Amino acid sequence: MAENKGGLEGIVVARSELCAIDGQKGILVYRGYDIRDLAEHSSYEEVAYLLLHGDLPTSEELSAFKDDLAEARAVSGEG
Repeated sequence: MAENKGGLEGIVVARSELCAIDGQKGILVYRGYDIRDLAEHSSYEEVAYLLLHGDLPTSEELSAFKDDLAEARAVSGEG
């Protein structure tokens, strides 16, 4: 019978191209960018764009993305 160790240490649930984690070293990387750098230098919208598109946005891409987000969260008066 297999030994039940408890917890998920050593268990790979899925491979991801979005992030890499090294729990022993306290490292979290999104799409090649250290999370600490993103938290310090990037906005929520920039990180969301990075996760969705794979690269940080240009200023034009960021502006269009913010417009898309604003449109998507608009509440219709009909209902």
